Amino acid sequence: MVDQSEALRRLYEADDERYRAMLANDADALAPLFAEDLVYTHSSAVVDNKQQYLDAVREKRMRYLAAQRHDAVVRLYGPVAVMHGRVIMQVETPDGKKDLHNLFQAVWVERDERWLLASWASTVIPSA
Repeated sequence: MVDQSEALRRLYEADDERYRAMLANDADALAPLFAEDLVYTHSSAVVDNKQQYLDAVREKRMRYLAAQRHDAVVRLYGPVAVMHGRVIMQVETPDGKKDLHNLFQAVWVERDERWLLASWASTVIPSA
């Protein structure tokens, strides 16, 4: 039987590593954290695969200036984890800086005892 607390610890560790790599704008550090078939849906409704996302980071078409995960909840289903919560980010794109206050849902898969991000989708929280 898999120890759920250990699986959760490793999952949060992988996600924390992803945030550090995002803030460093380090595509090479991000690449091994992503599943090969990654589907990344931005809050703008643009959908990237793994290569498209990494290219955007490498080419500085998207630079993360700040990013914090809040109120994350994880459900484990064997080698699959579904995480949802809030994320606050500041991103710089060719259109300028954007302050994002979003809800997110992330699907992680465990392969070779490593958690890999397989899917990300976020949506803007409307201002009150």
